[in-house]
Amino acid sequence: MSALMGTVSELPLDLRWRRAINAVLVLWTVGLVLAEVVLQVATGAAVLLAAILLVRGRLRLAPDVRAYVGASGVLCLWQAASPAVALLTGAAVSWPRGARYGQVLDSVAGAAAACIGAVGVPWLLLAGVLAGGWLLAALLGVFQNRVRWSVELPSFLKLNLGRLHENFGTEESPRYAAGGFFSHRLRFAHGAIAALGPALSVLGSADQARRRILAGAVVMGMLISIYNAFARAALGAALLVSVVALLLLVQGSARKMGLALLFALVAVVSMSPAWRTRMEKALGNIYGGEREHAMAVGWSLVREYPLTGVGFGNHKPAALATQDETGITDLLATDSHNLWLTVWAETGLVGLLLMLAMHGLLGRALIRRYRQGSIAATGALLSWVGFHILALVHYLPFHSSVYLSFSLIWGLGLCEGSERLRGREARQGHLEMEGAPGPTP
Repeated sequence: MSALMGTVSELPLDLRWRRAINAVLVLWTVGLVLAEVVLQVATGAAVLLAAILLVRGRLRLAPDVRAYVGASGVLCLWQAASPAVALLTGAAVSWPRGARYGQVLDSVAGAAAACIGAVGVPWLLLAGVLAGGWLLAALLGVFQNRVRWSVELPSFLKLNLGRLHENFGTEESPRYAAGGFFSHRLRFAHGAIAALGPALSVLGSADQARRRILAGAVVMGMLISIYNAFARAALGAALLVSVVALLLLVQGSARKMGLALLFALVAVVSMSPAWRTRMEKALGNIYGGEREHAMAVGWSLVREYPLTGVGFGNHKPAALATQDETGITDLLATDSHNLWLTVWAETGLVGLLLMLAMHGLLGRALIRRYRQGSIAATGALLSWVGFHILALVHYLPFHSSVYLSFSLIWGLGLCEGSERLRGREARQGHLEMEGAPGPTP
C-alpha cells in the first residue's frame, strides 16, 4: 500500500500506543458534532502524542507530508512569537488574551492528526461515528429550526442560547437559527463543510450500495443543517463543493441526477421568504456593509504594520484603537472577515507567506493522493476547497471548533491508504504495482 499511496506503513508500536491513538481519533471525531471542548481536548492529546513520537524517532513520514508538518510547525512558532515582536516594534501595547493566544496550537492540529494517523486509523469506526453523529445533529437542527429552544444548558459548556433564538422568519411563521449540539449556527454550519467532503467522497467512490445510501443520507443531512442554520456563505460553499464532487467522482446519469438535486435545493432556497431576505442582504453586506467595513480596517492595519503585523490574537484591540477614526464596532473588530487579510494584519507578511506555504503543501499532498485513488484524501481535498471558499468571507480559525474540524479531515487525508481505493481500476492498479494477480473479469 505504501508504494501506491506514498505514505508510511503502519508503525510497529506497542498495542497501548495504538489504543491511545485510536481513542484520541475517535474522541476528535465525536467532537466534530458534540462540543468545542471535546475537540480541544482531543487535539491537545494528539499534539502531545505526535510530539512524543517525533522526539523518539518513531515516525517515518512521506516527504510531502513531512514538508506540510514542518511548515505547520514553523507557522505555529511564528504565531507564538509574533505578539512579542509586536510589543518590541510598538505595533501592540499588550499581550493578547489567553484564550485567543492559545489558538496557536490549532495551526499544528492537522499535522498532529497526520502524524498519529501514521500508526494506523480505525477508518470504519471513525466513519460510523461521523455518519451517526451528523445524522443526529441534523435531526436536532430540524427541531431547533421549528421550535424555540428553551432547555437550560450547564454553564460549563459555555453555549449561548441566544444563538438559537434568532428568528429569521416572521412572528407568524418563525424560523429559528439551528445550531445543533454546538448551539451556535455558524459553528454548526461551517463545521458541516469540513465533514461534507468525506461524505461526498464516499458517496461518489464507494463500491457498495448500502454505503452510498448512508453517505447520501449524511450529505443531505448536512445540506439541510446548513439550510436550517441560515448560513449564507456555508450554503454557497456546500453547493460549490458538491458540484466539484459530482464533476470529479461521478459520471453519466448519476451526475445529472446529482446536479438536478442541487438545482432543486437552490429552488427551495429561492422560494423561502427568510432565505430570500438573507440573500438580498448578502451583497449589501460585502459591498458597503459590515464585511467591507471590517476588511477596510484590516487593510489599514496591514498598511501600518506590513512586515510583522500587530501580533497573533491582537486584531481586536488593534482595530478598536482605530475606533475614533474608522467607527469600527466591538463585534466587527474581532477579525477582518477574510482569512488572508486577518493573517496578514496579525502576523505580517512573514505569517502570510508561511500560511500560504502550509496550505500550498497541504493541497499538493492531497491532490497527489486523490490522483492515486485515496477516498480519505479525496474527502479532505473537497473539504480543503470548501474551507478556502468560506475563507474569502470568514476568518475560520477564530472558532476552534470549525478549524479543528477541518484539521482532522486534512490530517486523515494524508494517512496511510484511506483503507479503500476508489473503484475497481484503482484496486487493480494497486495489485499490479504490488505484483499480485488481479481479479478475474
